[in-house]
This record gives sequence, structure tokens and C-alpha cells, in this order.
Amino acid sequence: MPPECWKPSGGLRAVAAVSWLVKAGLFCLVVRFFFPRVFLIPAVVIAGVLYVAACVTRFRVLLDRAAGEVAITIGWWTKRVPLIRIERVDEVLRFGAEITIAGGVAFTFSPFKKRRRLTRLLKIRTGFEGMELGITQAADAARAADPVRAAAAKAAAAAALSRRTIPAACVAFAVGVLSLAVAAAVQAQAGGWLVHFVAALLRIFYGAGGVVGLLVGAGILYSALRNRHTARAGAAGRH
Repeated sequence: MPPECWKPSGGLRAVAAVSWLVKAGLFCLVVRFFFPRVFLIPAVVIAGVLYVAACVTRFRVLLDRAAGEVAITIGWWTKRVPLIRIERVDEVLRFGAEITIAGGVAFTFSPFKKRRRLTRLLKIRTGFEGMELGITQAADAARAADPVRAAAAKAAAAAALSRRTIPAACVAFAVGVLSLAVAAAVQAQAGGWLVHFVAALLRIFYGAGGVVGLLVGAGILYSALRNRHTARAGAAGRH
């Protein structure tokens, strides 16, 4: 059977472009009114570059049953995932598609979250029709054909997930520190009560987010260190 390929349709790309444009505009608007003016030009440049990159980046999912893998391409980067590691494919609940692989990694091709009403309103093709059924059936067949390898792949994914806990903790710490820095940088650029009220809300939002990020990072780090200590103690006891 020849490989099957899915990629965003022209309609989905147009909707995504509008969605990203609105988000970029809101980002620049927030910077304009709630951060020092010196941040405005860098924010506009960054938003513009990211918007153009998002619009021109190619997305593609290629199912190759003969090779037993799914190739997920984003821009110039391609990840080849064995079919036995595919846990879930979802194109019904999202305006686009999402592929979840063992280990908790997910790849989403959608400008929105769950928007069933918007999907019905716009009535456009996403380009991912049939992907859920095709990849799910191929993954089920691959696991049924080699259950031993599928079990080993699942165990390897669980081990890889545990190894990613330290980097995940570092990311949570970094997000927490960045969020606190943003909260400290919030500064109303107009004298109206509404602007000052929203600025206070932003400080609370980013400050709370920073604290949560630091707590999450500390929790992940503590859990990882405890699991590592338990594993070493168990290995020492066996010897």
C-alpha cells in the first residue's frame, strides 16, 4: 500500500493566519499599553517574524505502513515515529489534528483548541480528514503483529519520560522566573482607571503564574530526585 499523506488545506491555513494575526495584534496592543515604550518596537519585530514564520512553515504527516512509521514534518524538521508508539490520533475534537505518541509527547496541527461550533460554522476542509482512522488502524495492526516489541517500546517510552523530568523542571523554573520578570515589568502607559486596573490584573496574573511555575518545577525536581534515590536504593538492596 502506498504511503498516505495529510497536510493543512488552504482553508485551514487561511483560518490559522487570521488567528495568528489576531494574537500578534493583541500581543503588541498589550505591550503598547502595559509595558515600557522601549519594549514596543522589539515586540512588533518579534511578533512579525513569528507570524511570517508560522504562515510559511510547512506541516505534513506521512503514514508509511511498509516502513511501519509515521513521519511528522514541521518546517525543515522531520520526526519519524514507529507505529507501535502511536497512542492516539484526534481529529474530531480539534480544528485540525493531534498525534500523541508514547511518553506523553503530542504534535498538534490546529490554530485553535476545541472549537466544534467554529468548525461547523466555517465548513472548510482541514486536510486531515481520514487521518485518525488511517493511522489508528495502522498502529493497532503494528502492535498486534509484534506485541513483544510494542511492550518494549512502551517501557522505553516510560523510561524516556522519567529521564525528561530534570529538563522539564528546568523549563518550569525558567517559565516561572520569566513570568515574575514580566509581572515586575508591567507598567500602565495611560492615566485612565481602566488601564491601571488591567495593569494590576496583569501583575497578579503573571506573578501568580511565576509562583506556580516555580512550585511546579520544585515538585518535578523533588519527584525526580526521590525516584532516582529509590531506584538506587533498590539496586543496592538487590546486590
